[in-house]
Amino acid sequence: MAALAPVLGTMLESCAATPVFRFKPEKGDTEIQIPIEKFKGSTQLLLRLANHGFDFLVVKRSDTEYKTLELKCSHEDQPLSPGNKNIFCNSHGSIFSLDGQVLKEPAQRPLRSLKTTFGNNVVHIFLA
Repeated sequence: MAALAPVLGTMLESCAATPVFRFKPEKGDTEIQIPIEKFKGSTQLLLRLANHGFDFLVVKRSDTEYKTLELKCSHEDQPLSPGNKNIFCNSHGSIFSLDGQVLKEPAQRPLRSLKTTFGNNVVHIFLA
């Protein structure tokens, strides 16, 4: 049972209630605008794009700085689970920081990020 403790801790951390923002891009859309109140007091928000196989994690780093990461493992394109402090690949055990940097292999490349800015109480995420 003690051997399951690290795995269970990882699973429990990744189950945090993170708000979800669903968006269906139209042809030609290059930007998503998320009002700050959609974060509901959380420092993270899941961005779910219609017709895209992976979610994105939008991380509030400060009152004016946000980062958007694709939740797709850079090792073998598996879906990732965000936690309060790290992002986890349940398929092969890779762990990433909330900056997208590899903390534990087998992944060797950081996560894909999208240009993200903040202004007028809106998070701007650029798709191109």
